[in-house]
Amino acid sequence: MKGLFASAAAVICILACSASSSGISSAKDCDNAKLVRSWVELQPEVTQGSSFLEKNIYRDGDRIALGIVRAFTQEELLEPDRLSRILSITRLSFSQPKHIARDQDRKPAVTNLLLAFLEHQCSDAKLKRNIADVEVYVSSQVAHQ
Repeated sequence: MKGLFASAAAVICILACSASSSGISSAKDCDNAKLVRSWVELQPEVTQGSSFLEKNIYRDGDRIALGIVRAFTQEELLEPDRLSRILSITRLSFSQPKHIARDQDRKPAVTNLLLAFLEHQCSDAKLKRNIADVEVYVSSQVAHQ
């Protein structure tokens, strides 16, 4: 099982590297990670109901997960309050799949890897259920495109 998640982490790194070599500037990717981090660090009530933030988040789809992977360490990802906010933003990023700007971001490849990793690493039963709920939600949203 450990090998599976080490492989998942390696795939996430490969995806991150390939994204920067596939014509996306690394400066833009760095900015995206900083932006995603700033969204996660906002208090939940700030992001909920803010149409500007919500629109930007649900236009990015899978790119949000890539920004999360780049913006946080493993320890930071697993902090309960932060993990709850990450799950909310991840869910929101696939809430309007028809509005996701880039075709490759409509498929939750990095999102699924991130959620599987978080579910495996998380020790809190409630958070594990929340992670599983987000996985089901994202899959159902993608299936309805």
